[in-house]
Amino acid sequence: MPRALSEQETEAFRERLCEAAARLYVEEGPAAVTMRRLAAEVGSGTMTAYRYFANKEEIITAVRTRGLHRFSEALERALDSPGDGRQRSRAVRDAYIAFARRNTATYRLMFEYPETNRTDPAYRQAYERMWRTIAAHVEVLVAEGTVDADPAILGHQIWAALHGAVMLEIAGLLPEGYDAASLHTRTVGTLFEAARPGGQGWGWG
Repeated sequence: MPRALSEQETEAFRERLCEAAARLYVEEGPAAVTMRRLAAEVGSGTMTAYRYFANKEEIITAVRTRGLHRFSEALERALDSPGDGRQRSRAVRDAYIAFARRNTATYRLMFEYPETNRTDPAYRQAYERMWRTIAAHVEVLVAEGTVDADPAILGHQIWAALHGAVMLEIAGLLPEGYDAASLHTRTVGTLFEAARPGGQGWGWG
């Protein structure tokens, strides 16, 4: 019988399974994610993997759940950084891009593929936390009087522009001399100009 893992070892093993699942899912497709393949990827027996996840759907849900919490935590930390609303909003942008670059497979699995197990309580909690982060930095700007907009709507507009820029960067399709941050800066400037009280533009670079 395999040795029982400590709590720390268990968490590390779950994380390795999740990382392998995300990578296989986006690189080879859903059919590549089998318990046998995942066990081979992390160097364990198949039955060891089954001790921690019942099936591959449970692992994919765990990838999304863990990813959403880590993503939200990164944005929340950025929003808590010093500075005015514009500086903190820029910090959120930078944290978003950094997360996508460091965790590309997980990021793509979180936002590029259909959800499974939407009713899973842990996943729903992570999902709702993520949605709150989308509007949080806009709420700061609204409170400062920098913009006059519905935080949820403007937050989603900013997010759509940022996600598009990130995915173009991942695909290597950005114009020469641009990365996700520089392209998004140009795009979001227009959004903030439209949302500024009185219609006056402001720099955001």
